[in-house]
Amino acid sequence: MLKTNLENFCNENFENSKLILQKLYEYKNMVIDENEKMNLIGRSTIDDFDQRHLLDCIQIIKYLPHNEKTHMDIGSGAGLPGIVLSIIGYKNLHLVEKSPKKSIFLENCKSRLGLEYIIHNKSITDLKNLKVDYITARAFAPIEKIISLTKKIIYKHTKFILLKGKSYLSEIQLINQNKYLWEAHPSITSDESKIIIVGAK
Repeated sequence: MLKTNLENFCNENFENSKLILQKLYEYKNMVIDENEKMNLIGRSTIDDFDQRHLLDCIQIIKYLPHNEKTHMDIGSGAGLPGIVLSIIGYKNLHLVEKSPKKSIFLENCKSRLGLEYIIHNKSITDLKNLKVDYITARAFAPIEKIISLTKKIIYKHTKFILLKGKSYLSEIQLINQNKYLWEAHPSITSDESKIIIVGAK
């Protein structure tokens, strides 16, 4: 049973909720329009966009400090959760997307919505000279693979905030328990989903 909806969540958590919701809905329209040309989200999720995508991403603020540390969204795709984090005020934000077409879409969102983030149109493994404090990912890759792909840009204090579906249990079993600690937190949008926090021991 869902505990809240997008508007209630924003009103309860943000002083400028009216402006945030306005930008979220404009972003939603951009995603749906662009989805006609390329695959950004599953078509079956469009009717429930606010819950399945916007609220699903926004809920991670509980586990993601709102400060000037470096945040990176990998495999950003449509900008979920990267653009959503930018809309609600996160700074020092990096979005990694190797698809040129999707990177152009991320650039268009940045310009039209007046957002601040850096887009890296390359593979994660090509990133260097950057140490990241928090890494987010949604519908991107198994947890162990995400850790492996980001090994050049993480350090001992890096935390992974990962939105995972029902496969999370099998993925957790593959994490190197000698090196990493993990926590699983409930999702407010799906009983089958979890927010997985991973950090080095």
